[in-house]
Order: sequence, then structure tokens, then C-alpha cells
Amino acid sequence: MTGAAAARRRPLLAVRHGYRSIPVLQLAAAADGLCDLLWVVDSDDPDVAATGRLLRRLGTVVDVHGLDDDQAVAAVAAHRPGGVAAFRDEDLVPTARLAANCGLPFHAPELALRLSDKWEQRQSLRAGGLPVPAVWQLPGVRDRSTCATVARRATYPAVLKPRAGSGSRHTVLVRDAGELLDVLAWLDRRPDAAEPMVVEEYLPGWPGAEHRPFADYVSVETVADGERLHHLAVTGRLHPAASFRETGFFVPSHLDGEAHEAVVAAADDALRALGVRFGCVHTEVKLTPAGPRVIEVNGRLGGGVAEMLSAAAGVDLLRLGLQLAIGERVPLEAPVACERIGYRLFLQPPVSARRVRCIGDLRPLGAVPGVQSVSVHLGPGEPVDPTQGTRAFVVAVVGAAQDHDEVLAVNRKMYELAAVDYDEAGFDGEAGFDGEAGFEQRATAAVASCVA
Repeated sequence: MTGAAAARRRPLLAVRHGYRSIPVLQLAAAADGLCDLLWVVDSDDPDVAATGRLLRRLGTVVDVHGLDDDQAVAAVAAHRPGGVAAFRDEDLVPTARLAANCGLPFHAPELALRLSDKWEQRQSLRAGGLPVPAVWQLPGVRDRSTCATVARRATYPAVLKPRAGSGSRHTVLVRDAGELLDVLAWLDRRPDAAEPMVVEEYLPGWPGAEHRPFADYVSVETVADGERLHHLAVTGRLHPAASFRETGFFVPSHLDGEAHEAVVAAADDALRALGVRFGCVHTEVKLTPAGPRVIEVNGRLGGGVAEMLSAAAGVDLLRLGLQLAIGERVPLEAPVACERIGYRLFLQPPVSARRVRCIGDLRPLGAVPGVQSVSVHLGPGEPVDPTQGTRAFVVAVVGAAQDHDEVLAVNRKMYELAAVDYDEAGFDGEAGFDGEAGFEQRATAAVASCVA
């Protein structure tokens, strides 16, 4: 068979793409020789506008800007895709509708909703018999009466977070009803925060967890092939920065024995309760005095997990997911055997930071054994907005280590060399919120009080 004939016989994979999706070149590399790509985009997305020419070089582009759900499905279905894939929470429901229309394997539409909506997910987990924290919902357009009612009913400390979203954006720990009302008032003044929220009972961690080198929550990385749930690995974490911003991930985690088995069992129970049968899934689990508790189930690859698993075990999870999406049967062995520790480290700014002033010389960090890349996400002069969550990091370091102690050593080296200096917001010390400065001061105090 000629190369041209082989290319024509490759399946066409429809991928929704946009801001915060998997990088274009990384996805194209995973699909190389396996399938052709049909990029489903919204041309109003700044990331799409910046990469439009590259997208067209690497596949066919379908722009769904301005189309309603049915029109978007019809526009993509006309290309007769042989598989679908989504890598952002907001893409799960439209991709599920497309898959259902084309008879392709993916999450069912109702499951996609449960996987992308924190309120719906909590209700399903509770109905499935899982122990979950109490949760209250708030609409996107809120009046004082509604906010006061939720504030009065909630159990404290509590976590306020968007009903749909990821990366700890606009996620705050609040200690009492007054603090919750203050944060909501601040959010209501921000045009990017007019969205439905949930207030969730805070899950306490292991006693003394703050004195241990690693965080008391992990994630279980699972591939479902339609018949079985394959729990490939458990990802560990470093302690988060204020407002739940991630500072580092590593595969495999530091857990072993009974603790490892318990978090995998908790994830398995959650996936079965939700009805997950197909695709890559990322389940966050917290270790509490009462046992492992599911924080959240994401119906997609976890951020950076594919790269870490590749560094740790040589497993290309992204390509594996694409193979499943186009109907190939892939032999899976779980858990995977990891020879090293794959890691991604993030230097997060303080909550008071508003602009990066200067960064130290990071070149020596690139020479540390095992470090594969050092990147500056926010350089000198760039604005900082910690309320945007984990993605507001300043520096990232990616690599592989021989053991967990080496991961900690690289993390210390990153902070030592980066020595980032910031312009910071002032705070007048008055009660309540005083713009962003007051919000960040209160958020920091809330976090500190709950982990002390």
C-alpha cells in the first residue's frame, strides 16, 4: 500500500481544541501515523487565533463559533469522524453529544455532565453510596438573600469554588459565614467571576500532614476500555500554595501498601458510582482521618500526567488514549511499572503579588541531573493574578528523578535559584475586603487557619 493510500485509510479523530487544551504539537506528535486530526475550534478563542495557521497545517479545522449545539454537531459529523477526544472539562458535554450522534465511544452525555459539574457529581456520588462532603449551590446571578441563606446553612470551614472549572481558579477557603459573604461580594464585582458556584464542606487531612514533605491528597490515573477500569498509577503532590494552587506533581506517588490500595479503591468506587466505562479519567482523592475521600472525578487526562508517566515508565498515555478513541484495542497492565519518578514543579507567586519584578538566573537549574526543562511562564514586567489558580505559576520545572528525595531537592533548588521579586498589593488593614488586596489577605488567613 502506498503512503498516500495508507493516509487515506487512517481514522479521522475529532478533537475539541482551545485555550488550556493539550499543546497542538504534542497532540499532533501523539497522533502521528495513527490518525488524522479534525480540530474543532471556536475562532473567538485567542489561542485558536494565535495557532490557526498551525492547526490547518496539522489537520482539518471546523469552526463552531456562533453555532448552537445541534449546528455544531452537524458541522463536525459531516466529516464522518472515526473517533472523538476532549482534554478540557468544558469540552466534555459537547464532545459527548457529538459522539452520541455519530455512534462513537465516549462518555454518555448525561455522564459528561456529571463529570464536568461539581454539583451534579456530588449528588451522583452520594446516590451511589459514597461518603461525600456536604455541598450547597449558588447561581451565577446572585442576590443578597440567596447568598445569606447559603452562608447560614453551610458548614465551616468550607471551600468556595466554581461549579464548573479546574485549576483552583477562584477557589477560596472560608472560615465562617461572614467571610463567605465577603468573598462572594468581591467575586460579584469581577466580570470573569459571574458563574455558578458551590460551597463545599472542607475535608480535614491527616493529622500532622502539614509537617510531612508531601501533601495529603493524590490522584488516581485510570483508563477505561469499555470493559474494565485500569488504574495505571497514583500521582502524588507537594503541599499546595494558598487558595489551593498546585505546586508540584509526581508519578508514582509516595504512598504504598494499604494507603495506596485504599485510594485506588476509593477511585474505583467513585467511577463505578458515576458509570464511567470509557476513556482516560483523573480522580483526586484526599486522605482524611475517616479514610480516603474523593475530591473530584475528571473525565479526561490530568494535566501533565501523560508526560510524567512517560518519564517514569515509558508509557505514552496520550497516544494510548487516542488509540482507544479510534477503536483500537490496547493491551493494558495496571499498575504500570515505574523505574523513575516523573515530576512537574511549579513556583507559585504569593497571593499579594501583582507583577513580576525580576527572576534569578535559572540556567544552573537546567544542569541539575534529571531536569528536562525549565520554563518561565510569567517573566519580568508581566502581571500576576493568583486568583486564576494554578495556571498563574511563574516558573515550571519538568524532569525525572531516582527517588522522591531527589524531587524535593530539585524543588528546593528551584526556589533558591529563582528568587523571584514581585510588586505587591498593599493592604490598609480594615475589616472586610478592600479590592483585590483585601481578598488575598483574607484568603491567605483563611488557608493558614485551617492548616495550622
